[in-house]
Amino acid sequence: MNVVQNTTPMAPFHERWPEILKYPLQTAALTTIVAIAAAHLVTLIPLGFILDLLVWASFFQYAFEVLRWSANGRAQAPEIALSVSAGVGRYATLLLVLVNALMILIAVFVSPIMAIVFGVALALAMPAMMMILALDEGFARALNPVAWLLIAGRIGNAYFVLVGFFCAALVVQSMSAVFLNELLPGFVATPLASFVVNYLMIANFHLIGSVIHDHRDTLGYSGHLDFQEQAKTSDASRAIIDSARHAAAAGDARGAANLLREEIKAHPQMLALHDEYRHWLQNLDAKAELTQHGRSYIPLLLAQDRDRRAVEVARECQLLDPAFALDKAEDVTRLANDVAEAGHAQLALSLLAGFHKRFRNHPDIGRNYLLASKLLAEKMNKEMQARAMLNQIKLTLPNDPIIPQVDAYIAYLDKLAATPAKPA
Repeated sequence: MNVVQNTTPMAPFHERWPEILKYPLQTAALTTIVAIAAAHLVTLIPLGFILDLLVWASFFQYAFEVLRWSANGRAQAPEIALSVSAGVGRYATLLLVLVNALMILIAVFVSPIMAIVFGVALALAMPAMMMILALDEGFARALNPVAWLLIAGRIGNAYFVLVGFFCAALVVQSMSAVFLNELLPGFVATPLASFVVNYLMIANFHLIGSVIHDHRDTLGYSGHLDFQEQAKTSDASRAIIDSARHAAAAGDARGAANLLREEIKAHPQMLALHDEYRHWLQNLDAKAELTQHGRSYIPLLLAQDRDRRAVEVARECQLLDPAFALDKAEDVTRLANDVAEAGHAQLALSLLAGFHKRFRNHPDIGRNYLLASKLLAEKMNKEMQARAMLNQIKLTLPNDPIIPQVDAYIAYLDKLAATPAKPA
């Protein structure tokens, strides 16, 4: 299965309404819409609603792939979800369940009017939430009202176009479902109603992505890493990736992963092969292989100054294996600083844990534990542990060049402790 890139620049979304509304009719999108609509028939069997959550997760994963492709200037629909993790689909499904549960609880225990008010507020926030999930894959940030307001403020009037389209689609979906369920038996009405929902949602996600693309400079969005890498991929790696995707499309994801693993041995500097390999390992849920690959991949990324991607891979590996660690002290030091700058304090502390035991007498021991102390004090609210670590640095490394910085940080903590709290 070749993934052909659409190199024709997209016109602004307000000039493309016919194309946006016809976007789901592309073969790649339409086959997914039909397959997911048919899969929703599981709701007709006992406890089928549980299986239906998996159907929704798969659909959302594809829908966010549509959004991401569109945000990167592609008018073509993706065949499968390649750049979006399965976690995003699960997050979106969880969000759907939580929203419906809250609406019901408010209607029952407060009042139907308040439930409507809550629904309107969610409608206003929904485009921003979808953007955050697709671009950052950050579930916590997607629930942050401040982030919604920042996005709406940067996009301006176009944001209300997104809200309007979302609300209009919601009305059409609801009316279609009622109409079809009244006229047709459940085994016919369910897939037809689901088809309408899926069609409008894919169009909606494409519209959101198109607006992101139009306002990419204002939003500070330079394009997703996976698409940047595809643009830079050499002919040799492109051929290898295409071969692997052909194998996966034929149902042999393990064969695709094995092919890429062998090619990586021959071409370790082709980073695109590594990313493709990780994608199929994720598809196979091969956790041990993912962490093992991460240990060799992260040093390659750091060597090519791809620190941001190294942080992403480290986060993936640490979630799979809390004891994840790198083999070289220099890589640990650099990655821990990158991770800390990216705001992942717990991951940085995990990477630095036991550094002095693994790399005895290494010159980075002092600077790494000073970093750990700062993270403990400033990010984890564990000042006592931070002070203990700072004092240990002074005790065990009295001649380390880092000692003046250690003393300065201790003085800083003392000053903070002596500052009286502001009255409530």
